[in-house]
Amino acid sequence: MMDIEPELSRTVKAEDIPKKGRMVLLRPNDDELKAIAKRLELVTLSMFDGEIKVQPEPGREISVCGMIRAGFTQNCVISGDLVATEVEFELFRMFAEDADPFDGLGRDEEDVIDPNVDDADPIIDGHIDVGEASVEELALRIPPYPKAEGVNFDESTFTNDPKDEKENPFSVLESLKNKMNSDN
Repeated sequence: MMDIEPELSRTVKAEDIPKKGRMVLLRPNDDELKAIAKRLELVTLSMFDGEIKVQPEPGREISVCGMIRAGFTQNCVISGDLVATEVEFELFRMFAEDADPFDGLGRDEEDVIDPNVDDADPIIDGHIDVGEASVEELALRIPPYPKAEGVNFDESTFTNDPKDEKENPFSVLESLKNKMNSDN
C-alpha cells in the first residue's frame, strides 16, 4: 500500500513533547497553499495561519488545540463568480497511542453513538501530524454551496413547463374509460 504525503505536514514526535507542551506554527509556503487548495477544490487558498499547542494530557493522550485563520476563494454555485471567504476556528483534537483508526467502521445501526464525544485520533508511528489535522478541520469549515452576494437562485429556470410534460398514462386510460362509460 502506498502512503499519500499530506500537503501540509507538521509532525511532532509524541515522546519529545515536554510536560508544558510545545507550540507549532502553521505558516504554509506558496506551494503548500496551492496543494491544499487543489485537494479541497478551492480556487485559491491565500491564507492559512495558526498557532497550535500540543500538550500531554492525563490518560496517555495528547491534546492539539489552537486558533486557525484561513482565507480562500471558491466559485459561486449559481453564477460561477468568485466568492472570497475568511474563517477563523478553533482546532481541538485528542490523540492516543492506543486509538483505533478503524473505530466505528463495523458498528451496527443499534450501536449508540454520542455526537458530543469525539474519539481520540491515533498516534501513528509515534508522531502526530498537526498540519494534516488542521487541513482536515479546515475542510469541515468550507461552505459546500458558496453563493456570491446579490445572486439569487431562479427556480423558474428549473421548473417544468406544463407543455413539456407528457400526459400521465393513467389519466389517458381514465379519460378513455369515462368516454366508454358515457357512450353506453
